[in-house]
Amino acid sequence: MFKITKNNMLKYLPICIVAAFATSAHANNHSFDARALAMGGVGVSTADYLTAPFHNPALAANFKENDNVGLLIPSLGAHVNDPSDLIENVEDFSDVYDDFKFLENPTEADAQVVIAQLKKVQGNYAQVQAGTQLAIAIPSNLVAVNLFAQAYADALVFADIADEDLDPSNIINQDINSQALTMGVIISEIGVSLANSHQFESGSLFYGASPKYQTVNTINYITDIENFEFDDWDDDRYQNDDSNFNLDVGIAFQHKDGYGFGFVGKNLIKNSYDTEIIEGVKGQYELSPTYTVSANYQNSYLVAAIDVQLNESEGYSEISGTSTLFDATQDNQQIAAIGIEFFPDSWVKLRTGYQTDLSNNTDDSITAGIGLSTFSLFHFDLSASYSDENNMGFAIQTGFTF
Repeated sequence: MFKITKNNMLKYLPICIVAAFATSAHANNHSFDARALAMGGVGVSTADYLTAPFHNPALAANFKENDNVGLLIPSLGAHVNDPSDLIENVEDFSDVYDDFKFLENPTEADAQVVIAQLKKVQGNYAQVQAGTQLAIAIPSNLVAVNLFAQAYADALVFADIADEDLDPSNIINQDINSQALTMGVIISEIGVSLANSHQFESGSLFYGASPKYQTVNTINYITDIENFEFDDWDDDRYQNDDSNFNLDVGIAFQHKDGYGFGFVGKNLIKNSYDTEIIEGVKGQYELSPTYTVSANYQNSYLVAAIDVQLNESEGYSEISGTSTLFDATQDNQQIAAIGIEFFPDSWVKLRTGYQTDLSNNTDDSITAGIGLSTFSLFHFDLSASYSDENNMGFAIQTGFTF
């Protein structure tokens, strides 16, 4: 069985590097904020003023009197979900088929070995995600400002198996028409969160917005299934790019008794992006509005929160031209999460959480992590998520507050 080990992760490394070191930053509804990831992904009512742009711009105004300029440099994360060992099985097909082609007089039984390998990948998919985030927060009672950049890359891999390739005669004649595809997207985003607060006798109201500029690079990598290599997706001929402005808005309220609420709308301007047409196959990626509500309770010992996404984020809304029909809703997500953060001491924070996908496209996951601080100046956060040995992720980040 495939395990996500150091050696296997090397095949995912190129897409992770692009996300982490793109010249402009990338973003989606996903966040690789290490604190939030450790708490199941919550943040709409609990993010701090430094990570607010990635969860709720209103919280850029949620700072203490002694808070000053903050730097997030950087946050890095990756996630792999390959429930059926698809990437390994597709790459293994090349070896199986090469062995078959060296046979002088292949039989139907020999062809069935090749067909069995094709059936292993038929109808399956894998998803690889990676991201990074940077921020400079400038708290102010007039207008709190957070300059941010975010990078997000998402690759959906699947096999397009032609029906005729399940006929032994096609295999014996070496007339294979099946293909392997990587539909991917890299979304660049740079912007500014502007927020303010209003004090009531019962608590504090925060409100804010994040105007931002996005560049979306779609990827449509297609090759004969016997020649598939996951890390060949970055050839320019498989890519198409576009750009636009977008907007996030949010509001939050924190009661003096410790409970609070939040709401955020992200990517309020809907946009569609077409891939290049490769071998007659075309995809359309949707960047559409998503809305999330949150509630929390905080005291001097812990933070507990729940976030619920109210609608699905679509991802690829259409994939056409394939031999077999692919359900483009398989990359949709609608996340609900719960998380807790404990403060056993001023320099350490322990976190755990749970996340579920209400669209039932990904398995539930447990999360955990730790945060360390030195004199409230340097901050280090590490987190991980785990569903099973084929579905896991991590995030790491460093920051400074002055």
